[in-house]
Amino acid sequence: METLAAPLPGAAAAAPRKRWFRADNIRYILLFNVIAEHMLTQTGITYNWLVTVIVCWSRMITMPGFCFISGYFSKKGYQSAIFDFLVPYLIFNSLFVLCYGTSAPNIFTPTFAYWYLVCMFCWKLVTKALQQIKYIIPLSFAVALLAGLCTDVGHLLSLARTIGFLPFYVIGMKMSREDVAKLENLPKALVAVVTLVTLGIWGWLNVRGVFHIDFYYYWEPYAGMEGPFHTFSYGPWKGLILRALGYVISGIQIICLFCLVPDKSLPIMRDGGTRTMVPYLLHTYVIMFMKNLYFLVPALDQWYITIPVAIVIGVAVMSALGLPVLNDLYNSLIKFIKGVFYQEANPG
Repeated sequence: METLAAPLPGAAAAAPRKRWFRADNIRYILLFNVIAEHMLTQTGITYNWLVTVIVCWSRMITMPGFCFISGYFSKKGYQSAIFDFLVPYLIFNSLFVLCYGTSAPNIFTPTFAYWYLVCMFCWKLVTKALQQIKYIIPLSFAVALLAGLCTDVGHLLSLARTIGFLPFYVIGMKMSREDVAKLENLPKALVAVVTLVTLGIWGWLNVRGVFHIDFYYYWEPYAGMEGPFHTFSYGPWKGLILRALGYVISGIQIICLFCLVPDKSLPIMRDGGTRTMVPYLLHTYVIMFMKNLYFLVPALDQWYITIPVAIVIGVAVMSALGLPVLNDLYNSLIKFIKGVFYQEANPG
């Protein structure tokens, strides 16, 4: 994963680089959201309206935010894409399938949270090409919207999500440090009010049944049905409008993150935000353990219990799986695998 550091706007070339703590803090928040949301959804508690709205809000920012910040730090393109994303996917997706099984037909169809590794690998491979395409941002939005009408865009190689979340990656890729600084310097009160209003409207629409909670997040068709719009009983125009609205709301939330999250060293967030890969790869096993526990103890399946538990599990997983020793072990594993395939050149 790229080092989250960037020079300040207008800084002299010779000046030492100041760590961009806001990016570390944002990554911590986003990964915490991933873990907490999986706790809520995998335990089946989303029948409660409050939990449903919380999950809905989380989905509007978590992966769009990750895609945006990953795009920002991916301007170098395909360098290390194989060992940063493909190798971890092959190892941990396969291990998860062996432990828990899957409905996916083959290794080319990601299971649970591991689809993001496939998306990142694909985006990394084409980053240099995307940077050369004129009007790539509006084009990526057009392709992502139209993908909802296509029956052939599905789970295989996580193609639907690779296309669906591409606009966020592309925007991050095209933004400079100065561009992001403009987001950071927006009026905080105004950004907070706009974000709360839009989230309130989106949550209300969800509770009223105007759209399904999974619609914006799940891009692919299910059970052989005619694309995501048809899956959720939407006609083409309603599907396009709701998905476009989803992009807007996710964009507002991303702006909110960069505007309101402090750019200072927050010990827990900073440390956790610099070591996100291991918690992302291994939190799935914690979630499956908790899922089985909830089956054994039905009394846990109450919103006033599940929400606090999800918060505690999120923080605990980030702290435990983000320990430096685990990060070092993971890096050693990847380095060993890389050494099997590549031999370092001898100097001189």
